[in-house]
Amino acid sequence: MKVKDFESALHSQPFKPFDARVDGDVIHILHPEQVFLTPDKTMVVVDTGDRLHIFDVDRVSKLTVLKRSRAAA
Repeated sequence: MKVKDFESALHSQPFKPFDARVDGDVIHILHPEQVFLTPDKTMVVVDTGDRLHIFDVDRVSKLTVLKRSRAAA
């Protein structure tokens, strides 16, 4: 995944919640405030269970925009 693609999803207006697939795991990103992106392409995500996920953006294989009903859950 390219950084600009992830940044586009993260900064879309209005924001659309999405899933990021990283090494087979799915991380739900429901708010842009959950994500911190460093200049060297390292990403830190705090998930809904207050767990930290730290990985390089190029480890993201897929972004999936969530349907409204699923994002509200």
